[in-house]
Amino acid sequence: MLTTLMPLLAAVAYIASAMRLVCFQRNGARIRRGISLIACLLIAALLCAGLEILLYQPHVSPWQTAIAVILLILVYRSRGNLAALLRPTL
Repeated sequence: MLTTLMPLLAAVAYIASAMRLVCFQRNGARIRRGISLIACLLIAALLCAGLEILLYQPHVSPWQTAIAVILLILVYRSRGNLAALLRPTL
């Protein structure tokens, strides 16, 4: 049971993170080309990782699943704003 749940959870977390980044609304925030480029690359990487897990069914460790879920939480807390994720705050 756990061997089928971990890959599915990781794939869903990767795809949900990518979709949240895609659905980011600027609401008047300025466009920063560097952040936009990084966001596009991250979206592509997340979608590829999620689809790879779903289509090719490689072994997914619990640690990889934990990283995917933590990334999902961070992306949703920042409401898809990658600049807010990358901004150092104390």
